[in-house]
Amino acid sequence: MSSKRKKYNYFSNLKYMLKEHWGFDKSYVLLQIGLTPLGALTSVVAAYLPKIVLDCVESKSEISDLLIKVGVMSAVLIVFSYLQGVLQNKSWTGRMLARDILLHRLVCNKVMSMDYNNYTYNETRVLREKAWNAIHGWDGSVARFIELNCTAASSFFGFSAFTAIIVNCNPWFIPILVLCYGISMAGWMIFQKWKDKMKDKVAEIFLRLHYVTYRSKDFSNAKDVRIYNMSDFLMKKIDKHLDDANGWNILRNNGHYINCMLEDVFKFGVSIAAYIYLIHLKLNSDMTLGDFSLYFGAITGFGQWLARLVDSISEIISGAHNVSDFRGFLDIEDKMNKGKGEKLPSGKELPCEIELKNLTFSYDEAEKPSVDNLSLKINKGEKIAIVGVNGAGKSTLVKLICGLFIPKEGQVLINGVDSRLFNRDEYYELFSTLFQDCSLLPATVAKNIALCEENKIDRDRLRECMRLAGILDKVESLPQKENTLLVREVHEGAVAFSGGELQRLLLARALYKDAPIIILDEPTAALDPIAENDMYLKYSELTKDKTAIYISHRLSSTRFCDRIILLDDARIAETGTHE
Repeated sequence: MSSKRKKYNYFSNLKYMLKEHWGFDKSYVLLQIGLTPLGALTSVVAAYLPKIVLDCVESKSEISDLLIKVGVMSAVLIVFSYLQGVLQNKSWTGRMLARDILLHRLVCNKVMSMDYNNYTYNETRVLREKAWNAIHGWDGSVARFIELNCTAASSFFGFSAFTAIIVNCNPWFIPILVLCYGISMAGWMIFQKWKDKMKDKVAEIFLRLHYVTYRSKDFSNAKDVRIYNMSDFLMKKIDKHLDDANGWNILRNNGHYINCMLEDVFKFGVSIAAYIYLIHLKLNSDMTLGDFSLYFGAITGFGQWLARLVDSISEIISGAHNVSDFRGFLDIEDKMNKGKGEKLPSGKELPCEIELKNLTFSYDEAEKPSVDNLSLKINKGEKIAIVGVNGAGKSTLVKLICGLFIPKEGQVLINGVDSRLFNRDEYYELFSTLFQDCSLLPATVAKNIALCEENKIDRDRLRECMRLAGILDKVESLPQKENTLLVREVHEGAVAFSGGELQRLLLARALYKDAPIIILDEPTAALDPIAENDMYLKYSELTKDKTAIYISHRLSSTRFCDRIILLDDARIAETGTHE
C-alpha cells in the first residue's frame, strides 16, 4: 500500500468528531456544552462563600443577613453541584455508547467494506491496530475527544475567573504562576511527542500479541495444540510479546509519573510562596479576613484550574493524534471502482468468457510474484480445472479473477471488458465461490445458505441447492431442519457440522447465489471418497450453463473438466485434457 497517509489538523479532527457524535447522539454534544460553564461557576461560588461568612462576622452583621446570604450561596452551590453530577453521569453513559456502538461500528464497517487487496497489506493491519488503540487508549481516547475540548473550555473559564480575582491582589502573581505551569506543560508536550513517535512500533507489538493470544484460545486450534504439544511454544511466544507490551507500558507509565511529580513540585512551591505572601499582606495591611480567605482560595483554585487546563491541552494533543490514527484507518483509499461502472453481462451474453492478459501479481513484501505474466482464455460455458502443487499460485489466480486482488500488471477481461471498469460490488455478483477458508454466520442453516432475510428466502430453491450439494438429508435430520441455528459460541443449543458437512453447506451457498461464474477451490478436500465421487458425478449438473473453474492439487480429480491448466512457479506449465 504505497499511497501517502492523509494528515489531519486539530480543527479538522474536532469538526469530524462533532459531526459523528451529533449524527449518533445529539444529547451527548449538548451535555458537554452544558457542563462547560458549570465547573467554573461552582468553584467561584465555593471560593466566595467563606469570604461572605467572614466579612459578615468581621463587620458584626445581623444574624438574619448572614443566614440569608449563606443560605442563598449554599443553595446555588448545591444546585450547581447536583447539575454537574447528573450531567457528568449522563455524559459518561453517552461516551461509553459512542465508544461501544458508533466507533466500533465505523471500524467494523471499514474492515468489511474496504478493498480486499488493501486488507492483505501489513501496513493496513498496523493502521487497524492503531485505530483500535485510539478507541481504547488510556489517555486522550477518540471517544473522549469532544469531552476533552469542553473540559479545556471549562478550565479556561475557571482559570480566567480566578485570574480576575488574583489581579485585584497582585497582578505579578499571574505571570509567575503561568511560567511555572508553562514549564510543566512543556514537559507533558515532550512526553506526548515521544509517545506519538512510538505509535507504529507499539501497534506492531500489540498486533503480534493479539495474534498469538487469539491463536492460543481459538477452538479450531485446540486439537493441534494438544496432539503436538504446542502449548509450551505458544506460551513462550505469549510471554515474549507480553514482555514487549509490558516494557512499553513501563516506559510510558514512568514518563507519566515523572511529569506528574514535576507538576506537583511546581504546584507545591508556588502555593507555599503565595501563602507566605498573603500572610505578609494580612499582617502589614488592612486586608480583611474575607479577602484573605478569598485570595487564599483563589491562588489554590488558580493553580488547580491552570493545572487542569494544562492537562486538558496535553490530552487534547494526544486525543488529536488518536483521532488522526482513527481517521487514518477509515480513510484508507480503495483502488477499485466503487462508482458507476460498465453494465454486467446478462441474458444472451451469458455464460461469461474470461480472458487473462499478461497477468502479474505479488504479495506485499514478497520476493517474487505469485502470478507471473500469465495469459489464459476461458471460453463461455467452459469448465476448466486449475491444478498444481501447493504454492503454485492457484488460489491467488482465482482471487485475481474474482476482483479481490488488483494485478500489478495485465488485465482480467470479462466478455472483452476490463474487470476494473465494472463497479466493484456489482462485479462480485458475477461469481459464486467456495474458498478453502469460508466461515459461517451465527444464524440459521437457511440464512447461511441464502444470505438474505428469512422472509426473502426461496425455500424450493434452497432445498434444491442443498440436494445438489449433498447436505439435504443431514439438514432434514435436524430437529428444526433448515431453521436450525449454527455457531455454538453465539447461540445456545446451536448445531456444529463436521468438516465435510460444512463444505457441502458452503457449496449449497455458492449454488444458491446462482452466479454465471462458479469457482470451487478444493471443494472435496474435507469429503470422504463416496461423497467426493458423488460430487464428480453431479459436477455437470452443478455447473450447468455456467463458466466453471475447479481448483485442485490432484490431477485425478479433474477428469470431468473440459480443459486442465497446470500451474508451476506462478506460470502456466502445461494445458490439456485428462486423456
